[in-house]
Amino acid sequence: MSSSSAPSVGGRILRLLCLSGVLAATTLADSKPYVESVPVRGFHLFTRPRKKDPTAQWDYVQSLDRAHQARAAARQAYALRLFWPYADEAPQAQQFYARSLDRRNRSQQAFDAYQHLVETYPGRFDFNEVLTRQMYLAKAVMKHRKGKFLFLPGFTAPERAIPLFEKIVQNAPEGAVAAEAYYLIGQAHERIYEYPQAIDAYFTTLNRFPTSPFAEPAAYGQASCQIRIAEDSPQDNRAVETAIAACDFYLQRYLDQPRADDIRAARQVLLHRQARNAFARAHYYDHILKQPAAALIEYRAFLADHANAEQAADARQRIQILSRQLDSDAPPPPPQEH
Repeated sequence: MSSSSAPSVGGRILRLLCLSGVLAATTLADSKPYVESVPVRGFHLFTRPRKKDPTAQWDYVQSLDRAHQARAAARQAYALRLFWPYADEAPQAQQFYARSLDRRNRSQQAFDAYQHLVETYPGRFDFNEVLTRQMYLAKAVMKHRKGKFLFLPGFTAPERAIPLFEKIVQNAPEGAVAAEAYYLIGQAHERIYEYPQAIDAYFTTLNRFPTSPFAEPAAYGQASCQIRIAEDSPQDNRAVETAIAACDFYLQRYLDQPRADDIRAARQVLLHRQARNAFARAHYYDHILKQPAAALIEYRAFLADHANAEQAADARQRIQILSRQLDSDAPPPPPQEH
């Protein structure tokens, strides 16, 4: 009796062990593997927090600030954000660090510190304040002179500010400073002779913010860039026509502005150049290619667009001569049948 019950007890125990193993395997299969949620900070030899937790570290930063140890406070604020990026104190520590760089006129570094605040801690700081400071810093980068030596004033590098203005409009595409940022992108490109990129930025200012204070300067900048492109390629009729259209656009919207006279004068120069090019094209068909029919078409097209141009009298004379020539060269009509 006892010998027959022993195997049955052993079998039940074995079945229980197998069942528990299956359940354990199922539980392990359903559970998610552990993933490290905090990114690796890397090795920072000179940036270490002095305290063991973010709360104590933030108190330490504030104590350094009260003791007028501004740079030490900024370093420890940066260490707090670096070692505890998800702590409640991290956004205010990052803003403290950015403000410290800002006060020290470290424009590029301060802008980047504010940008980290925008990208990492949205909604946990005064966004308008940060955006205003970024705009100020981007302008400072644009105006900063490099290479100063003795009495030499140095030179500006406005292209260094273009990525900063572009980040500002990415941060707040419809913000209070967006129109100015787009306009300054255009100005920076224009100052380094990148006229097509400047025109694009000016057009964006006009198209998206037509009632802003920067619309008129953008229209003027767009016309100026088109005029310079036409000056660089005086034989390019398309460039001349585009520049005239940009002048017309400015005069249609801002005829009462002080700079309208400058645009009007530039437009007259462009019209003279356009007339000269058109007459030169007719002259080419007339005297170089010796194609009187094509020349007659070009002279007539010239008079249709530039009837009061200084070359108009010569064009009329050539039209008369070519018309008589073509009439004399025409074959006689066939004889009429009786």
